[in-house]
Amino acid sequence: MRKEKVFAKIKGYLKTLVLSTALAFFMLYTAFGLMFFANRGNPVPAHFILLITAIFFVISTVFYESKERGKEKGKKKSKEGFEPLIKGLFLAVCATFSFVAIFGGVKLTIERAIPVGIEASISALAICIIVSMVFLSLLKPLAQ
Repeated sequence: MRKEKVFAKIKGYLKTLVLSTALAFFMLYTAFGLMFFANRGNPVPAHFILLITAIFFVISTVFYESKERGKEKGKKKSKEGFEPLIKGLFLAVCATFSFVAIFGGVKLTIERAIPVGIEASISALAICIIVSMVFLSLLKPLAQ
């Protein structure tokens, strides 16, 4: 019984470490992608950006519409407004920007053209891990 609790705690710690490290890499590659934008322009052609935005728009709008329908199950059926469309568009634009920035950061890393040295990159990754851990701890519900 005692070993299961210890393994469960270790599993929780490892899961948190992996999640915060993955979020840190996303943050770091987004920052590198912004450097790519500043130095070289757009890493993805415009027609692909439009396609990515359209796909994210459809996915996020369907998500918000299904959430809206779930709220209205017990209520009378009211006419659906533009709220899911506007929320879907906002989420699609944010997701597209993040996707293109991360793609630019990965491209910059593959080309080995990062404008900062390896020491600064490792330090930035460490800071991103700390920030992502703070975000994860703020997202957890408060224990009562």
